[in-house]
Amino acid sequence: MSDHNFLRSVKTVSICTFLSRILGLARDILCASIFGTSMVWDAFTIAFRIPNLFRRLFGEGALSAAFVPVFTEYREKRSPDEAWGLVAKLGTLIVLILVAIVIIGEVSFFTIPHLTNLSQKWITVFNLLKIMFPYVLFICLVAFSMAILNSCKHFLVPALTPVLLNVCWISGVLLVVCGPSGDVYEMIYGVAFAIFVAGVVQLLIQVPVLIRYGMVFKPDFNFSHPAIRRIFCLMGPTVFGLAIVQINVLLDSMIAIGFAPSADGGESFMLFGKEILYPLKTGAASVLYYGDRLIQFPLGVFGIALANVIFPLFSRYAAHEEWDGFRSALEKAVRMILFIGVPASVGLILLRQPLVELFYERNEFNAESSARTVSVIFYYSVAVWAYCGLHVVVRAFYSLKDTTTPMKVGVYMVAANLVMNLSLIWFFKVGGLAFATSISAILQLIVLFVILKRRLKMDLKRDIFLSIGKTAISTVAMTAICWYVKQFISQSYPGGDTVSKFARLLIPLVAALAVFFLFSFLVKSDELRLVMKKERGKAN
Repeated sequence: MSDHNFLRSVKTVSICTFLSRILGLARDILCASIFGTSMVWDAFTIAFRIPNLFRRLFGEGALSAAFVPVFTEYREKRSPDEAWGLVAKLGTLIVLILVAIVIIGEVSFFTIPHLTNLSQKWITVFNLLKIMFPYVLFICLVAFSMAILNSCKHFLVPALTPVLLNVCWISGVLLVVCGPSGDVYEMIYGVAFAIFVAGVVQLLIQVPVLIRYGMVFKPDFNFSHPAIRRIFCLMGPTVFGLAIVQINVLLDSMIAIGFAPSADGGESFMLFGKEILYPLKTGAASVLYYGDRLIQFPLGVFGIALANVIFPLFSRYAAHEEWDGFRSALEKAVRMILFIGVPASVGLILLRQPLVELFYERNEFNAESSARTVSVIFYYSVAVWAYCGLHVVVRAFYSLKDTTTPMKVGVYMVAANLVMNLSLIWFFKVGGLAFATSISAILQLIVLFVILKRRLKMDLKRDIFLSIGKTAISTVAMTAICWYVKQFISQSYPGGDTVSKFARLLIPLVAALAVFFLFSFLVKSDELRLVMKKERGKAN
């Protein structure tokens, strides 16, 4: 894939993801206004994370990581019939596994509340799961379809697919708002049903494109195919590693809700005969959700987009043992990540308060909710560049058919993250959960990159350090201007109206972007030339 096609694919995915994030932001603005940081939204965030856990494990996570390199190899070295035959066999097996998981989950969610004495917040979680858990079946098949299309170098429809989730979610929110009930405990179930519908719609949009590329939707129960065994052997360590990571993400939310008082409980709990005040407040899980959503904006628009595009490229280089091309692609990706990720981290830190005030602070989302969310964003923002980098570096390992190394490193990092979670919440409150996540991500990226560098016998050239230096210069200049303009605008537009909030965010943001790109131009940044399509030849 040439530099031009590579950057064009990244931009296609980025534009589609940007549209999805805009709609996602609109969705979160609506939800924040209606539900705020209430206990019912705490319950919803927990319930929504559980089907998402399976999506990340068996959909876009482990399955994609194991499937893409093998399917790419079949497409490159074997006949189309063999490649699509593999898809039919694997697809049939995946459907059977997912149906079993959904049935087991539904039985559990109906049974557990009758066997234990649960508080209202946990009863709400289980009731929401009864509606949303079948989403697992559809969204995992969606992720499988997206992996197939990405392997075929078709990025548009997979990139547009998340837009449909947000459209359905927003439609659900608007319908419950216009409905007869004003009770948030009843309204939240309408939102949950909209998510289930979104899974069905997202799957249906993949079908025509898959047919166009040659896929035949016919069950094939020949599960003894050697490639199936190979894919599941690759999946094993990945599922285990991703399970720990995703369960830890879920634990973050469960710690947030578990270490906060319940509406039908007190302000403290007993531990070893000693009364201890809860370190967190009700709404901690909601605050984590809203903060994470704003952080996901730059991560999704660029980091995940870059990783999705470069994964098939890594896999093709690995399949043909073109290691010089592999190293060049990895170096280019690292430079682009730092060029976008570092200023994004700094920008989010500087503008976190006007971001929250403009997008979230209204109606049920009050000033206290804003202050807590601003704190979470600060600690999350420290590692935006690391989150972006992890998506690329982990996929580099997967393209080498090494799913064990990221798993082992992930186990240690998740254990450290959990220890830091339970320690930092007593000092930084809900921000401690975000801070622990950031520290773990930075450490994980450093360790994985060092291992990958040694394995590829990759020498860091002068160009990469020069690129980092240029990015640092541009970021420092951007920081100074952004801080100064922010202070000036805050004094000029101190009001709480929408125009003042918009000015406090937009003007410093535009000034920051202008200065960053101006200085990148002055220092002759190669990454800027790639972004602006001025460099179409071989990357340095």
